[in-house]
Amino acid sequence: MNTQTLFRTLFWLLLAVVLALSLMPAAEAPTVFANDKLNHGLAFFTLSLMARLLWARTHAAILFLLLMTFGGAIELLQLVMGFGRDADWMDFAADIAAILLGLLAGKLFWNLAGKRPLTE
Repeated sequence: MNTQTLFRTLFWLLLAVVLALSLMPAAEAPTVFANDKLNHGLAFFTLSLMARLLWARTHAAILFLLLMTFGGAIELLQLVMGFGRDADWMDFAADIAAILLGLLAGKLFWNLAGKRPLTE
């Protein structure tokens, strides 16, 4: 397995973990921070940074829309699944802010590295 395949596999695993943690019963869900918005920020910053690094030639707006859709879908699923989770538009706003910061950080990385991206 080459490096690109390994990191893309890690990205998809992280995406699955974020989904699973977001949909499990609230009382059972582990967290990193006491503040829920910081947990959202960490998850979506990491996802978007990885996406920008792995798919550097994909337009940032496409990555943004895909990750934003994922965050919105999580909130809608929390609304309908009944596991003690609540849809919270402020969580969605935290996701969006973290996505923007992660995409920017990935872009800055490639600009500072002065190298061609590993992917595509």
